[in-house]
Amino acid sequence: MAKVFGMHMIALRPGVKAEDFEKFVMEEVYPLPFFEGAKFYLLKGDRGDRDGKYLGILELESVERRDQLFPSPGELSKEAQQLLESQAATFEKWETFATPMDVISTDYFVIEK
Repeated sequence: MAKVFGMHMIALRPGVKAEDFEKFVMEEVYPLPFFEGAKFYLLKGDRGDRDGKYLGILELESVERRDQLFPSPGELSKEAQQLLESQAATFEKWETFATPMDVISTDYFVIEK
């Protein structure tokens, strides 16, 4: 069962301060209940081409778990839909700070022996 990492490029909206977005994520996004078998991380580039830019990483315990939650690109399972609907206000607020997480994204699975 290979882990899956969903990499989601995030761009701040014009006029949004990085510290305000980071505070919002730490205080309002991180405390939310999340999918069983999954974790979310917000990363900020420190060097290189994306210095100062954000990346959201969704870590899932396996390809199978990813497919349970998201059967195909852009499709949500009933479980995923229910959880995300219960958090709709937070995601609406997210979009005042930054682009949605599904604009530019790619899933990667770990190559295992």
